[in-house]
Amino acid sequence: TELERAYFREEFFEALNELPQKQRDVFVWNELEDMTLQEIADKTGESIKTIISRKRYAVQSLREWFENLYNEY
Repeated sequence: TELERAYFREEFFEALNELPQKQRDVFVWNELEDMTLQEIADKTGESIKTIISRKRYAVQSLREWFENLYNEY
């Protein structure tokens, strides 16, 4: 189980690194640093709709990454 967790963590960070920088920033700030989407919009000066869109594309890309990984095994 520990080996599986380490493998998942490694794959997760590899997948994050594949995201465009702005999508990665929004995902990390929101999911890992617990910033709200509004806080991110305020921090970046972008509209909330832009931030929501970046988060959506980041999640979609990560899902695809892990679906492909799952299908390989």
